[in-house]
Amino acid sequence: MDQKVIQALHIYVLIIMNTGFMVHVLLIPNILTASQRDAWISVIISVVPCIVWTLFIFYIYKKLDKEDIISFLKKWSTPFVTYIFTIAFGLYFIINAFITIKFTVIWAKANYTHDIPNIVVVSLFTFICIFASYKGIRTISTLALLFLPVVTFFGIFVGLGNTSNKNYELLFPIFESGYHNTLNGILYTSAGYLEIIVFLFLTPYLKNKLKAKWLLMAGIILIMLTLGPLMGAIAEFGSVEAVKMRNPAYEQWKLLRFGYYITRLDFLSIFQWLSGAMIRISLCLFIGYKLISNSKHQKWILLSLYLLIVIGTLIHWDADSFLNFIYKYFFPISSLFLLSAAIILLFIIIKKGKGKGKGETL
Repeated sequence: MDQKVIQALHIYVLIIMNTGFMVHVLLIPNILTASQRDAWISVIISVVPCIVWTLFIFYIYKKLDKEDIISFLKKWSTPFVTYIFTIAFGLYFIINAFITIKFTVIWAKANYTHDIPNIVVVSLFTFICIFASYKGIRTISTLALLFLPVVTFFGIFVGLGNTSNKNYELLFPIFESGYHNTLNGILYTSAGYLEIIVFLFLTPYLKNKLKAKWLLMAGIILIMLTLGPLMGAIAEFGSVEAVKMRNPAYEQWKLLRFGYYITRLDFLSIFQWLSGAMIRISLCLFIGYKLISNSKHQKWILLSLYLLIVIGTLIHWDADSFLNFIYKYFFPISSLFLLSAAIILLFIIIKKGKGKGKGETL
């Protein structure tokens, strides 16, 4: 059966929905913690490394010639290197899915599901994600394509609707505490853009070719998804209060009102959050399942991964410790991992080029 079931457009949309959720929800509180008022300067400066990284990953994509990373390694590397990559990336995707579910449950508990047991929230939500992962990449990418216009409309809606609540003078002065905070923020901002490498795992399903200009456009949209709500949070709440918030992008919904009678429109944020989380979780576990499963008939592995994550989510982990873990360990380690993986890939590609000239592989 032909597995080339998605178009290049689906990849761009998946990058925006998957990584967009990460930079919009998971990263913004961490950038604010690292840079405080200068957080928005960190994001603007990050435009340059984001463009360089996107072009670098596109170069690797061209050299892989439509193969995914693991297939490429099987052909041009040693079994040991392939095994290490498979296990490492499998864990990476599974941990990302877990982080997303855990953060979603913390957000839901704090805002909308105070009286509902966690097991009910987690079970209902993961059931939808299981369905998407089980149906495969075409279903996940089609759902992303359907969700994106609505999510975009809501984002513009809350941004423009809160214009009267914003005081952009709160963004200044910059570099009040020196430039070190800004540099710290760049490290966290870059952590989100490094994740663009994920699309290399989706190229075996691609019917046509990706283009660098549209990948760069996806990268610019990710920057806007970070910069807009981050500047909005500082302009609406002030840098001190924004840093204290766990979800500053979604707190802006609580300020939104039209006239005297139309208030509390924050229920619209539920769709925004859950659609992004669903795409991210189902995509991560779909790729993770493909990495550690040798046969398309081993669906029990996919169900086992979901069961593992559900159990992990239900284990008590207080919100402050969880967020501290993300800030201190998860983003720095995952950034180092993705950067190292890309450098190793580049090294193998260079060796492959030399080997081909001599008629031999590594």
